[in-house]
Amino acid sequence: MRCFRCNKSIDNDSQFCVFCGAKVVNQSAKTDSETIRIGRALDNDHVLNNPRVSLHHCELHVDSMGKLSIKDVDSSNGVFVNGERIAERKIKVDDIVSLGKSIILDIGSLISDRSQTYSDSEVVHKPNTGLINKDKINIGRDHDNDIRISNIRVSRHHARLERIGVAWQIIDLDSANGTFVNGIRVKNSIISEQDSITVGGVPLDLISLFSRELPDWSADLNLSGENLSFKVGNKTIVEPLNICLQPGQFIGLIGPSGCGKTTLMMMLNGYLKPSSGNVYINGVSLHHNPQAFQGQIGYVPQDDIIHRELTVEESLLYTSKLRLGDNITDHERSHQIAQILDALGLTMVKDTLIGSPEKKGVSGGQRKRVNMAQELVTEPLFYFLDEPTSGLDPRSDKEVMKLLSDLTRRGHAVLLTTHKIDALNFSIFTHLLILSPGGKLAYFGPACDAVPYFGVSRPEDIFDVLEGTESGHLQQNYLQSNYYQACIQSRMIKFNESNTKTDSRADVVHSVQADAFHQFLVLCQRTFLVKCRDHFSAAVLLLQAPIIGLFIYLVFKSSESFQALYFVLVVAAIWLGCSNSAREIVSEQTIFKREQKASLSLDAYLWSKICVLSMLCMLQCLILSLFTLLTVSINISFGLLFIALSLTSIAALTMGLLLSAVVKTGETAMAIVPVALIPQVILGGLIVPFGSIPEGVNILAGFMLSRWAFELLIVLENSSFLTDRIGFNSNNLPIDLVLILIMSVSFIFLTRIVLNKKMR
Repeated sequence: MRCFRCNKSIDNDSQFCVFCGAKVVNQSAKTDSETIRIGRALDNDHVLNNPRVSLHHCELHVDSMGKLSIKDVDSSNGVFVNGERIAERKIKVDDIVSLGKSIILDIGSLISDRSQTYSDSEVVHKPNTGLINKDKINIGRDHDNDIRISNIRVSRHHARLERIGVAWQIIDLDSANGTFVNGIRVKNSIISEQDSITVGGVPLDLISLFSRELPDWSADLNLSGENLSFKVGNKTIVEPLNICLQPGQFIGLIGPSGCGKTTLMMMLNGYLKPSSGNVYINGVSLHHNPQAFQGQIGYVPQDDIIHRELTVEESLLYTSKLRLGDNITDHERSHQIAQILDALGLTMVKDTLIGSPEKKGVSGGQRKRVNMAQELVTEPLFYFLDEPTSGLDPRSDKEVMKLLSDLTRRGHAVLLTTHKIDALNFSIFTHLLILSPGGKLAYFGPACDAVPYFGVSRPEDIFDVLEGTESGHLQQNYLQSNYYQACIQSRMIKFNESNTKTDSRADVVHSVQADAFHQFLVLCQRTFLVKCRDHFSAAVLLLQAPIIGLFIYLVFKSSESFQALYFVLVVAAIWLGCSNSAREIVSEQTIFKREQKASLSLDAYLWSKICVLSMLCMLQCLILSLFTLLTVSINISFGLLFIALSLTSIAALTMGLLLSAVVKTGETAMAIVPVALIPQVILGGLIVPFGSIPEGVNILAGFMLSRWAFELLIVLENSSFLTDRIGFNSNNLPIDLVLILIMSVSFIFLTRIVLNKKMR
């Protein structure tokens, strides 16, 4: 048999042409059967002018025997039969069929009189005269607002629309997460119907604003990628492609290893800037305006984004405090966390330490759910997951997939990469996005049609087609198919028509961070708790100072070699500070990157590390100072010795943070620490007295923290004999202090630059 569109030979029992995607017409079908097309577009048999109805939403089929079936035509909000979302199903007249969850179809009336209008889905909405007659319209999460937005990132009283003549002005009411016009955070702005307005990441459409009858405004986001590609040097990872995602879709991103699945996902969620093209959310560039939609993009990487030293509930609590701040009350926060725990089946383990695969805590499946729960705190509409079921047993795999499917029924769009392709997953996915080798788009469309489209009998056989067929051929076949026109091309045209934005005339607010001081306090609490809960590491850190102090006592109790004692103290302080912080950033780099994308303040993060680790350094230096005073009689008072060692150790911890920010693994960081310490020992001024160091090398010694810290202690000892013998200047006390502080500030500044570069 030949395809009526491309005229290529296909199997007689094919439902779809494997070359162009056209649905095969069954020539033997009865002519008295009927298909009723339902949607918002005027070319449907039954037109429903409702924003939750897609242009072409579904098809109701009545066969020659009078049997009914309904098929979802790639709609945004889905088709539900008796409360269950379906792709295609046989139905009865008394079944409850709805478009989305609120628009009920009267099947009996629809069959008997297709021109009938239904009360649950009126063809034309009556204007909302309550809003039309107002000059001021309040927007927020509380029930007393004119427009209520129930998203957690929206403040109780977030913004206000005010009429100015025939125009409208939007005013931000000091909201936590901002009001954006065309991707720019504003204090107030004159707006028009063409502007893209987001309130706490939730878009408002002025065109439909006055026709909504429901008091609760729901987000209606569309994410589109236009001509997305990614290259590394001359190697193309992802070929240019278009894609459109909408709430209610559960999309499986599959393809052979190395075909660019994770790269494509990272471009779509804003983590990775494409080499060409752009990603738009309701017409606003995600990559150019990342703060406009913070909280609406959820991302769960393969690596954990949780601290294993916290309990499940504590982990969610700290995430909520960091991302939502004081935008919600403690009661609301507790209630939301309880709902998330219940929805993901984690209530029974909420007080259990998360642990790790090596250190037993919650199970592997529960760990995956805890990672997922972190992202649900901000109630994102777009949810991206990289291999969320890898390493799970079949039962846990099924549970996680069902949970994700339930999210789509609540209006989320879920896209995940997976290597597990079987009939079960195909039955759960609503759509499949398939990449062939070389990062070429081979298919994007309904999951239930993928097997017949590729002309195979089992889902896993699709990989044989991908690896056995030239990638360019698969790409061209898809671009010429009905699926490309229906799932991508027609939507791209619609997005481009509806998302023509104008420049906003606004008082721009450049700061888009949450309360940095609040985040600083939360991060200090969490870091301190994590340190205390890691008993082994904490014990090692705390025992270092007493062990060093004990050796100082044993070696120097009968010695008057003060210069050697002070040098040992300086080297010990530098070692303690550097080793305390060398793994601090790199060990949680995945968590840092994810939290930064969700509005984490870089300064709050960095200074929380410095603050907590400084307390540890000061405790260690206190122990060293006590051992020193118990060992020998020196001219430096206990207080001055403690302050000098603390300043040195804190400067060293900032150097360790820089190392931790630069390296990629904790093992590398700890391997570099001794290497970084060797120049401090050699050029510190004791092994070779500073005055005897060759010209030019002494300049290099000036960049060593040990050189200035050692001189500081020698000067404080107030012994001209020691200063002259080593070659130091007894008048350099202010210079020593200033240079140690300058080094600390320099290390902090460089660390911030490195972290800021990693954030981009």
